[in-house]
Amino acid sequence: MLDLTRSAGASALLLFFALSSPLLSDDSVTVTPPIPAMAADQAEAAPLTATQPVAEQPPSVPPARAELTPSPIAIDRPALPALTPTNPGPPEQAIPPLARQVPEPDTARQLPPQDPGAPVAPLPRADARLQEARLHTGLSWDYCGPRPGTDGLGIVDPPASTNAIPIDITADRVDYDQNTDLIQLQGGIEFVQNERRLEAERSAFNRRTGQVDAAGSIYLDYPGLRLTGDSIQYNLETKAGTIDHARYRVSGNANLRGEADRAWMLSEQLSRYQDILYTTCPPGYSDWSLQARELELDQASGLGVARHARIRFFDVPVLYTPYLQFPIDGRRRSGFLIPTFGSSDETGTDIRLPYYWNIAPNMDATLTPRYMSTRGLMLGAQFRHLASFQELEINGELLPSDQKMPDNGARSALRVEQRGQLGERWSTSVDYAAVSDDQYLEDFGNGLDVTSLRNLTRRGDLRYAGDGWRLLTRFQEFQTVDSSIAPANRPYGQLPHLEFALDPQRWKQLVEYSFTGQYDYFDHNAAVHGNRLVAVPTVRIPLRRSFGYLIPRARLYSTSYDLVDQTPGLPEQPSHLIPSLDIDGTLIFERETDWFGAATLQTLEPRLYYVLTPYEDQSQTPRFDTTALDFSFASLFRPNRFTGYDRIGDENRLTVGLTSRTLASHDGDELFRASLGQIYYFDDRRVQLDGDAVDNDLSSLMAGEVAARLLKDWTALVSAQWNPNQTDHPWEKQALQLRYTPGDDRLLNLAYRFNFGEQEDEQYEDTDISFQMPVGGNVKLVGRWLYSLLNEETVEAFAGIEFGRCCWRLRVLGQHLKRSAENAGSTSIMLQLELAGLGSFGNQIEKRLERGIYGYQPN
Repeated sequence: MLDLTRSAGASALLLFFALSSPLLSDDSVTVTPPIPAMAADQAEAAPLTATQPVAEQPPSVPPARAELTPSPIAIDRPALPALTPTNPGPPEQAIPPLARQVPEPDTARQLPPQDPGAPVAPLPRADARLQEARLHTGLSWDYCGPRPGTDGLGIVDPPASTNAIPIDITADRVDYDQNTDLIQLQGGIEFVQNERRLEAERSAFNRRTGQVDAAGSIYLDYPGLRLTGDSIQYNLETKAGTIDHARYRVSGNANLRGEADRAWMLSEQLSRYQDILYTTCPPGYSDWSLQARELELDQASGLGVARHARIRFFDVPVLYTPYLQFPIDGRRRSGFLIPTFGSSDETGTDIRLPYYWNIAPNMDATLTPRYMSTRGLMLGAQFRHLASFQELEINGELLPSDQKMPDNGARSALRVEQRGQLGERWSTSVDYAAVSDDQYLEDFGNGLDVTSLRNLTRRGDLRYAGDGWRLLTRFQEFQTVDSSIAPANRPYGQLPHLEFALDPQRWKQLVEYSFTGQYDYFDHNAAVHGNRLVAVPTVRIPLRRSFGYLIPRARLYSTSYDLVDQTPGLPEQPSHLIPSLDIDGTLIFERETDWFGAATLQTLEPRLYYVLTPYEDQSQTPRFDTTALDFSFASLFRPNRFTGYDRIGDENRLTVGLTSRTLASHDGDELFRASLGQIYYFDDRRVQLDGDAVDNDLSSLMAGEVAARLLKDWTALVSAQWNPNQTDHPWEKQALQLRYTPGDDRLLNLAYRFNFGEQEDEQYEDTDISFQMPVGGNVKLVGRWLYSLLNEETVEAFAGIEFGRCCWRLRVLGQHLKRSAENAGSTSIMLQLELAGLGSFGNQIEKRLERGIYGYQPN
């Protein structure tokens, strides 16, 4: 019986390997012994499949095998390194000249009888539109470029034992010449193996030389990849071949397409292409494309070399280089990254040209020369190190001479971030930031990405996690960059801070006990400083039921000091021992109801919280890390009205709170919540941050919160504080927020906030509007306006437009930013072009939008 499964299997796989070797690899192919010649009447019979019986097979000969190994490629590479332009150099092997023979178009594409010993004759080129349509039939294009969150193309690897899977072959005509050992297939050829399919109009396989030729509407369908072409030649022995007029489409974890005039397979690892095009735009749109006259892909080195490469945007060249070397896999390599351009009042024209240095597989650096027309040349650097025990990142900037402020000398900035894990129990973290002068961040921007523009943190932590207990060793100090803060009012350093914490432990399944201990040496150059020791043991009895809970708790605050530069007449070693008792109780009542026709569950949750702490005079101790708690609904249920341990407030108070919630019955979502609470005092409060004043109010401010889903896409949040003891301005603090989030990239935030408290430096009254709104299908408007009603000035405002399709985005943003009350503010313009699957050019606008627009989601 004749087995065409083996003999024609090479033809089925050669197209897959010839063009797509950089993306895919071929499969194990077994070539069977020669096939006897068939009579003419047999050859012209009905279409033959691999399962039909044929003439008896002659004695076998040793089979020839071609072992090929799959090699998947990751397309979602790290952001570093990017494309690396270098000096042009001669190719290792010149691209063979094109020698296609394309016949003139004829009236009909017929299949004339063919001499079994002759090679496959060229056929007229297939209709390009039909071939392009076949690439995309039945495939969606719901995203452009790599699918977010993936690290590969998603092309399915062939099974490990593909040679055991039969190949079904269908053709209108089969001829075999035993003298030349040549198999000819003609008309409607289909090779089907599992999920792979190859179609052609003619195919020839020379058993002696291993040469396989196919022509006429070549079509390959492979999971994750489709290819079309006019003709293909491939040799199974030399692993070399060519394919003409190739088109490709990648799907699955990436959507991309392109074409090449001719492709050469020089070896299993080396391929070359002529007149190649690549894009991630949907079919019918070629808004941008990467084109190269010649392209070489070397899988052994993981490098691609393009000659005369051009990036075109709407047929307008935006980048050209005669020689372009870039990575084709995840291996990182040194080279220049895409430059960024910008302009602002502070820096003038701003150009950055990063260079990536791949030091080692787990270590790299990026050097960024930055030219500012009004300031001069700055050098920035980033160093990264990744090991099994730590992650380390160092960022630095240096401006040797500031043309705008020449008397300031060299200006610089440094940021060090580290996170480490030493075994299962030890861990480390470092966050160190420093600038050369107070105006640095205002002049050159927050390139360090620090969270505060007033005090830069310098902190190092060493942690140990025991069985039910934790130990922290910390060294921390601050650099104050706000010149308006007096030296005596600047924060203390903790050199060191030692903290021991015992996690809550159960005793007799009823009582819980815990412990917190701290030792600090508070350092300061312009104020009293010294040692502080704190110990706080705690015992509580949590009684929890389905209808509520009752938790009585007792704790003991023990603090002692050893001070330096204490105010004359005050003790240098004060100490305090202050007990405290609190009881927290809540009941939960429920009922079933409806919310605008939807089944819901409504709760009513009254809560009582009582605190009793005796008075202890602490006016003679300094305030190292203690401030007053920001008053809010949550602060009503805290045992101490101060932060830290330098002030333990005397308390004899009862908090009465009430919360009601409306929950959706089908999914538990909160549709409505209203909370209201107030503190009632039974004694005067004598412990204050400073001074001997006594607070004798009988009740606190009334704090409330209301959150509601007004409509399907509208939510509202209101928090307010009402002072019943004030008649002029009873509403001391309010925040009103309204959000519109219908989806489809539409977003609107409206907010009004004010604070008319007693401390003048904390007073504000602001309006805040931010939005993200599509206009049509390809245009999006973004913006924010933060306005101070109290100072009658704009604090921050930016407006931008974003337009494009899923394969590209162009963003233009104008911004005005006022960093301090004394600063006049600065204006800047930013531009960013993002090409899906290739990279972005210009400023990183997305990060700025994420910080400025609450809920902003980039595409």
